[in-house]
Amino acid sequence: MTLSCFYVLIMNMINISKFSKILFLAIFVFSLMPNLSGVQAVSTVSNQNLTEMTEQMLQLQIEILKLQIARLTSQLQSAQTTQTTSSLQSTACAQLEISWEAVPKATSYRLYRDGAMVYEGNKKSFVDSGLILDKKYRYTVYGLYRGVQGKASEVMEVKAPNICPPSIPKLSFKADPCGGQITVSWPVNSKATTYELYRGSREIYVGSLNRYIDSGLTPNKKYEYKIRAGNRGGWSEFSVPVSFTSSSVCASTKIETSTVVETASGEGELVIETKSSPSNSTKIRAGSTNQSVAAFGVEAEDADVNILRMDLYFDCKAWLYLDKVKIRYGGKTIAEEEIDSKSFLKVGDNYRLRFENFQALVKKGKTDTLTVRVDAKEIQPGEEPNYINVFLENDSVRSVDGAGLKHYVPVSGGGLDGDFSRTFRIEQEKEE
Repeated sequence: MTLSCFYVLIMNMINISKFSKILFLAIFVFSLMPNLSGVQAVSTVSNQNLTEMTEQMLQLQIEILKLQIARLTSQLQSAQTTQTTSSLQSTACAQLEISWEAVPKATSYRLYRDGAMVYEGNKKSFVDSGLILDKKYRYTVYGLYRGVQGKASEVMEVKAPNICPPSIPKLSFKADPCGGQITVSWPVNSKATTYELYRGSREIYVGSLNRYIDSGLTPNKKYEYKIRAGNRGGWSEFSVPVSFTSSSVCASTKIETSTVVETASGEGELVIETKSSPSNSTKIRAGSTNQSVAAFGVEAEDADVNILRMDLYFDCKAWLYLDKVKIRYGGKTIAEEEIDSKSFLKVGDNYRLRFENFQALVKKGKTDTLTVRVDAKEIQPGEEPNYINVFLENDSVRSVDGAGLKHYVPVSGGGLDGDFSRTFRIEQEKEE
């Protein structure tokens, strides 16, 4: 058999690429070079040489296949890594709000997630974000006193929610025809269950609607707004603050005298103060109802003022100790709520309970009292008294005067340690 016939036969026997055939041909020719002598080339190949060359070709084919398998394996691993990274990035959107009790004498805190520090500061809560959906995490808190880290808390294992927070809403605006109004709206987000709208630093709306009419503003004045959306997976970031100018002053029109209600006209002002009774550290009996824990005197100046909303703040999970919270005014209950965890909104370290959809008319020059009453849960015999703080933040009470202008009180002095705070304790009545 000639060399050329032998080469063609072998190439047809094995199925390899064009490049591999060229490489094989070069090696094949090179392997025959020792058999060449002078100008006379050997034209036949012994059976022994044929066997050796066949083995060499098979070995070459094996090596080529190994290279191809290695290349394909590397490509597959790279694709899997890219897909896994993309998948993790798409699911690393969960949020967890971690809170803890105050540590005596601690001036700041450190929070660790799975051994890595994620927060250091003086607050007693932290929103941990960028977590993987439905994954369990272990948290530990340390109290610090003058920079020295104390003992670790018990390990708290928490499972991240299985849903991402909504995307950031985009605000749009429209100036109503006149009278200092702005209509603020945003697209409906199917993943959002609630929205929180701010004018400046003041929250003006919390709810599930996608439109809010902000009225009682100064005409032709710019106001800044921002919004965020929430669901059980957490809150989105706030939108970038956007400014918009309120509508202009309405043109004068002739109004029939008979349509003017004297008690609902004119610009007024609401003044609020804390009443001395009930005092601080008021004791209420476990299991008792209609116990007064705080009272606030209100007075209308210059015109009648109608109170439409009141926000109470608690420094603990009040629903663990109370069944109901009520607001009384003018000798009758004007609002009450049977509370649970869903009744409250977590605001920083505290919990806000909102009362709205009621009216409490404060007559011009008159004073009256808003009283906070509670129904307490039973506690186990021998259990230590539960101390609870209830208070007003600045702008907790919203009212409107006869001219349609909104007023917010208290203007200052709000907060847990402010002038509108009361502490009460729940304890078992001692048996005689």
